[in-house]
Amino acid sequence: MAEVAHWLRQSRHLSGLTYEQLVRATGFSRGSLHRAASGWRSPWPVVKAFTHACGTDVGTARKSWLKAKAALEGTDQVPDVIAVGHVGTFDELRVAMGYLRVLAGRPSLRELVGRSGGRLTRSTLASVLNGTSHPRRELVAAFVDVVGVGGDEAAGWAAAWDRAQAHLRSAREATAPMEPLAVVPSPALLSVLGDLPLSDWAAVAELVDVVRKGGEVGVPASVSVDFQRSGTVPEPDTITISCPGTSIDRETIQQLFRISWAGRPQEQSKFGASFLVACLRLGSRITLRTAHRHEPAWTVFTLDLASLTSGTSWRIPIGAEPKTEAGQQGARITIEALRTVWSDGMQQRLRRHLGDVFSYVLREQRLQLTVSESVVAPRMPCIWGGNRFVQRRGQDISAVQKLDVVLATQYRCRDCRRTSPLGSSFCPQCQGTRLEWTEHRVWGWLGVQRYLHQRDYGIDFYRNGRKILVRDKRLFSFSEDPEHAVVEYPVDSPAKGRLVGEIHCDHVPVNFTHTAFDYDSPEWRGVVHAIRGPGPLAARRAQKLGFAPNTSALATLFDAFRRNDPGLRYLIPGDGVRALHQVAADWAKRFHEGDPAYQSDKVWYDAALSHDTSGPAATAPADHRIDLANLDPEDLCDLVHRLYMNQHDPTEGPRELIGPGATATVFRDRPRSGERWVLQTRRGQYVVPPETVHALAGQMLDVQATRGILVTTSWFEASSHAFAARSGNIDLVDGRALKALLREHLGIEALLRLKRTPPGWNTGDAV
Repeated sequence: MAEVAHWLRQSRHLSGLTYEQLVRATGFSRGSLHRAASGWRSPWPVVKAFTHACGTDVGTARKSWLKAKAALEGTDQVPDVIAVGHVGTFDELRVAMGYLRVLAGRPSLRELVGRSGGRLTRSTLASVLNGTSHPRRELVAAFVDVVGVGGDEAAGWAAAWDRAQAHLRSAREATAPMEPLAVVPSPALLSVLGDLPLSDWAAVAELVDVVRKGGEVGVPASVSVDFQRSGTVPEPDTITISCPGTSIDRETIQQLFRISWAGRPQEQSKFGASFLVACLRLGSRITLRTAHRHEPAWTVFTLDLASLTSGTSWRIPIGAEPKTEAGQQGARITIEALRTVWSDGMQQRLRRHLGDVFSYVLREQRLQLTVSESVVAPRMPCIWGGNRFVQRRGQDISAVQKLDVVLATQYRCRDCRRTSPLGSSFCPQCQGTRLEWTEHRVWGWLGVQRYLHQRDYGIDFYRNGRKILVRDKRLFSFSEDPEHAVVEYPVDSPAKGRLVGEIHCDHVPVNFTHTAFDYDSPEWRGVVHAIRGPGPLAARRAQKLGFAPNTSALATLFDAFRRNDPGLRYLIPGDGVRALHQVAADWAKRFHEGDPAYQSDKVWYDAALSHDTSGPAATAPADHRIDLANLDPEDLCDLVHRLYMNQHDPTEGPRELIGPGATATVFRDRPRSGERWVLQTRRGQYVVPPETVHALAGQMLDVQATRGILVTTSWFEASSHAFAARSGNIDLVDGRALKALLREHLGIEALLRLKRTPPGWNTGDAV
C-alpha cells in the first residue's frame, strides 16, 4: 500500500488538486482519500476514483493495488489501532464498529444487548452492523461503552458520528433539485468597481489595449492619451484615450459596459469586466464616442455614475451624433470627474509605464502611442548580445537562449471560446460548429542583463502583445510544496540579479484586471515547465531530491551565469581587482536614456576583458594553477569526483560511490559487502563546522554506506577529527591534503587563496 500511496500523492501533485476538490470530484470523504494517500489499506473504488479525478493512468494504479492486495492475502485484516479520527461516512463508521467488536473478543449480539442494560436492541444493532441502516448517535455511544471504550476515546467516536451525519446531509443537499434564486443588482454596485485594487497606470493601459484591438488586422494602431484642463482648476480634470483607426460596434459596446464574468477567463470574449473597472478606477463619468467609416453618425454612450446610482434603473440610452464629414471613423473614450490628480510628474511616469507594458508591440511598430503629445518610447532590454558566450564543461553557453515550444494544439469555439480536442465536430459547451484551430505556444527568449540590480531583473510575460507580469521572479524559486518555495536565484554575493527574459504565452488565462495569470491553471503550469523544467535549477539540489539533470533554458543560464565574479568567465565588468557592479549599473542608465555609445554591449565587454588582461593579476607572472578556494562549486565537485575515480581502481574502490556531482559511479565486479561510499565536497574560506561532519554520518546511516569522505578547501576543527576517529569510517580531507592528492593522482598543481592561514599550516601550504 505504500506504493499505492506514493502513486496517489504523485497524482495529486501533478494535478494540483486539493483534498476539498478531490472530495467533490470523487464523492468519498476526506478521511478515506487521506488514508489512501497515507498507505492505509483502502478499497479499490477509493483508489480508482482518486486516480481518475487526478487524470493519471488508472491501469497503473490497478496493478499496484492488486500487488498490495496479494501481499495482504491471509493476514489479519483488523488493525491494532482503529483510526476513528479519520472516519467521515456511515460506511466507514460501520467498518470501524466491526473492528472494535473484534478487538473486544467478538462478543455475540445477544451478549452486547445484555451488557447494555436495555440501551441496545438485537435487531437494530444487527441492521447497523450489516449496513442495512445508519446508527443513531445514542446507539454508537452505547455500543462503545459496552465494549469498554470511555473518556476521550468515546468522545472521538461521537465526533465520528457527527462527521458521518454531516457528510450524509451534504450528499442529500447535492442531489436535491435546485430552486432558482432571483438576484436584482443595484446600480450602486458600479461605485464599488472603482475601489478594486488597480493602479492608475494599469487602468490607462487597459483602455489603450481595448482601443488598439479594434483596428484593421495588420495595420499599426495609433493611440493617444491626452489630459485636458478646464479654466477653473490647474490640474487636468479629463482623460481622453483615442484611436482614429479603431471603430467599435454596438454589440462590443454592450460587452464593454456589461458587468459579467463567468467561467474560465479564456472562455470569455476579448472584453470583460476589466474595461469597466479601469474606467471607474479613473473617473465617474465615462463617454464613448465611436463610428465606422460607412456609418452616417457617431455612436455616443455616456455612463454617469453619480446620476445612475441616484436612480433605480440599469438602462442607459445610446445616442447618435451626425458626422461633420463623410468617411470619418475612430473611437474616443473620455473620462471626467477624475479620482486622481494627474500632475506632470505622474504623466511622465505613465509614459514610462506604458513604454514598458507595450514594449514589444512598440518595438515591432504594431503600435504608435503618445501621452500628452509626447511619443512613448519602448523600454529596451539592456542585455548581452547573442554572440557573447561563456564556456562550461567544454560547451559554449550563449548569453541569450531562444525559446519556441508548442505545448498543445486544439480547437477553440468562436462563440463561447471553449477549447476542445482536435477532431471534434462541435463545441462541447455550446454545441456550436464554428471551431478554429489554435496553438498553445510559448515563445520568446531568456538572457543575461549587463548589470546587477536588486529589483530590476526577472522575466516579462506577455499575452497578446501586452505585459501581464513585469520582471517577475516567481520562476526563480522551487519547491515540491508551492506554499514553501525556496529561492534559488540570486545565490551569489551581492544578492542582486541579472537574469531576464521576454516570454509570450497568449493561451494562458488571466484575472479580470489583466494583472496576473491564473497560476492554478494547467496552461500556466505548462509554461513554467517549458521555461524552467520540472526540477530545481541547481544540479546538486536536483540530484538530492531525485530529479534528472535540468536541461531547460533557465537552468542553462543559471548554471552559466549564477556567479558574479568579474571577468569574461561570467561576463562581469571589472578593474583588474574587483567587479564594477555600480559602474555597470550607471552605464545601464545611459543605455535607457538613449546614449548611442552605450547601446551595444561593447563598453561592458571591454571592461570584463580588461579585468582579465590588466591589473595586479595580469602584471604578475602567469600562474596557471587552479585556485581551489575560489573554484566554481560544480567544477570542484567534478574535480574531486575525477580524483577519486583515478585514486581507486575497481578492485579496491567502492562498488557504488554516491556523489559528488550529478551521477553515481558503480563498479559491478565488487563483492556485496563494503560496497557503498558517500563522497561530499565543501568549498569555503573558513573552518568546516562540526555539524557538517555529523550530517555526513547521518547520511551514511540513511543510505547504509560503509565509508564517508568529506573534502574541503579549508580545514577542520580538532573536535571534527576526534568524531571521525571515533566513528572509524569517516575520512576528512582538508585543503592541504587535497592539493597533495591532486598532484599525486592527476598531476594537477593547485593553490589555495585563503583569507587566513589555518592553524598548524605553514605559509607555503596554501600557495
